[in-house]
Amino acid sequence: MRYAIVALFLAMVIFFSCGSNEGKNNPDPNTKKTGKAKEGKRGFPGGDFSAQAPTAIPVEVSPLVRGRISSFLLYNSTLETEEMAEVYSRISGLVEKLVVEEGDRVKKNQPLAYLERDTYVLDEENARLQYDKQKSEFNRFKALKEKNLVSEEEFETKRLALRQAELQWKQAQLNLDYTIIRSPINGVVGERFIRLGDRIQPSTKLFVIANLNKKEVKLYVPQDELLKCYHNQRAVVTTDVAPDKKFAGWVKRISPIVDPVSGTFKVTVGVKDPQNILHPGMFLSTMLVVDSRENALLLPKPAILYENERSYFFILLGDSVQKIELKKGFEDAEKVEVLNPVPDSVAVVVVGQEGLKDGSKVEVMNEKYYPWQNLSKETRPAKISRHTMKKHGMKKD
Repeated sequence: MRYAIVALFLAMVIFFSCGSNEGKNNPDPNTKKTGKAKEGKRGFPGGDFSAQAPTAIPVEVSPLVRGRISSFLLYNSTLETEEMAEVYSRISGLVEKLVVEEGDRVKKNQPLAYLERDTYVLDEENARLQYDKQKSEFNRFKALKEKNLVSEEEFETKRLALRQAELQWKQAQLNLDYTIIRSPINGVVGERFIRLGDRIQPSTKLFVIANLNKKEVKLYVPQDELLKCYHNQRAVVTTDVAPDKKFAGWVKRISPIVDPVSGTFKVTVGVKDPQNILHPGMFLSTMLVVDSRENALLLPKPAILYENERSYFFILLGDSVQKIELKKGFEDAEKVEVLNPVPDSVAVVVVGQEGLKDGSKVEVMNEKYYPWQNLSKETRPAKISRHTMKKHGMKKD
């Protein structure tokens, strides 16, 4: 009984709902008609969207400019110094004092460390006494020789003994001086391998000194490029450590010998680094400039669109763009020489070109950064703000 009551209630609800909808769908014919927009094919007022004007695609542009660009050979290498010395001791002993640390600048013959001297002081004094003794003996025999009281053989023996004592004394003096470890060149202490109290031998490496004022890179160039390299050739050096900087270089030496195994020859390039940003061991990229053009028409690389192994770029013509296949000349990391016959001051699309086609409508989003006053009416964007026109002294066409 309870289920029957529920079913009856639901049936009544459905009945009254249908009656309400029917009244809405079939209005009284005497009711006054109101102006209702005609629905289009897609159910929206105004008809099919396909009949509306195409929406402009937002882009950013940049001008083509004239400037210098070079053709170059690119090689990777590590930075070295022309002068780098490994310092060894000439005698054995204990390290008594350290006077420099890594990074310190030193001059040639400047002390770096001191070894214990006591033993070498005694050796030098003993050698000097032996020399004095032999010198006295020699002078006595010399006087006897003048009186023919000693033979020539005895006199020669004393002379040789004096000479030997002199050499031993000089060696003792040198050993005493060798207790002072000195820098062999002007430069910077690159590495220190010893500590206070270490016992060192003549084979022990103590320091590495590098002259950072004479930096260079060694390039191993394929033999096919031999005729493109020459003495004092201009080079440009870059590094990821300072990506916004370029360092000037020049070819210092070219090896006349080609390695038969690798088929390369060595080219040594000097590097100018007055701010000492570069350090030995850094990974560098070196460009050997082969040729340069001073007044080339330059296209920024972000403007290039690659399709089917071809390169294109879009130029701005009013409120639309034209697609042009790029004819390349020289190129570097940032720009490409344009060989196409296009005006110097034309604007090219650098952002948003992926969605463009030839003739696409565009809206320039970075107009305040672009020198519109240099453009003709035909190449100028159709939409330019009043502020931009006033800023550049432009008049409405």
